Amino acid sequence: MIIIGGGIMGMSIAYHLQQYTNTIVYDRQDEGQATNASAGIICPWVSQRRNKLWLDMVTKSARYYPEFIETLAKVSSVDPSFERNGAYILFDDEKKYSKALKRIQKNNDVYEEMISVSEDAPVEYLNDEYYNIFVEGAMQVKGDALLHALKDAYLKSGGTIKNETYIPNDDDFKIYATGAYGAEQPFEPKVSHQKAEILHVKTSGDFEHLPVVIHRSHYIVNLSKNHFAIGTTHIDTESFDVTPTKENEEYLLSVFQEFYPDIEIVDQFMKVGLRPYTRDFLPFIGFVDEKTFVANGLGSSGLTAAPFLGKVIADTLIFNDAELDINKYSYL
Repeated sequence: MIIIGGGIMGMSIAYHLQQYTNTIVYDRQDEGQATNASAGIICPWVSQRRNKLWLDMVTKSARYYPEFIETLAKVSSVDPSFERNGAYILFDDEKKYSKALKRIQKNNDVYEEMISVSEDAPVEYLNDEYYNIFVEGAMQVKGDALLHALKDAYLKSGGTIKNETYIPNDDDFKIYATGAYGAEQPFEPKVSHQKAEILHVKTSGDFEHLPVVIHRSHYIVNLSKNHFAIGTTHIDTESFDVTPTKENEEYLLSVFQEFYPDIEIVDQFMKVGLRPYTRDFLPFIGFVDEKTFVANGLGSSGLTAAPFLGKVIADTLIFNDAELDINKYSYL
């Protein structure tokens, strides 16, 4: 089987398929690959998004993650920077906090992988002026590290990666997982994208294994010792320009300083990813013809959902049986 696209979606599909059949990945290594820029926060249970198909996908994805990381570690020695440090969900409004607390506690009764939910938990280093909810089961992963580990495991499983453009062949069974560059494809689904800018800072001190911080649409992830990622901007665009802006760098820096006012920054740099979206901000997963399959449009859910969807797609194509019914995500 041929997989076009070497980001987290394409490599997850290829890795899982390679356990049963021979595959080849074509990866042009385009600029703006969302995986390389991002910090993955696996904490779908706190979202206010009500789409049942999306919720089913991401909660099953979160449940699968520890198993996926454990299996990956048996093949690859590359550290994917996966940790389960929990997450603080912050609020500056008491009514919104109380409403969210009830909703998240209710979810804790359904999803045991959340482990526990604490209200107004003590915080270390973090600005304590906010109401907070601590979700113990929240996980995190570093996008580029996970992708490196996944590629390593795939190659050790006998897979092939070609860093070149795929030349279409009618005889090939093809899976397109091309992210934002799916806009180039002459078939549906229509793919658009957002430009996401993420600030990375290096700090003095001895800061590691800190919980994720989530406030409205912002997050702060302690990726490794004295290394934090702060995100993110959401800019609808048709451009593939991945040049960061000074304005957004300064804005994201102010976000970090608001929540960690006493941590000294010694270095900083920006990363930019292009996050793909399809209709209704719900991913498209399915056939466009008998020999062409598409998996795209994960947007900001990419690092959460791609490993699980890779398994689902492989199980569907090989066994016609999977934990998620992909027919519900194929809307052509």
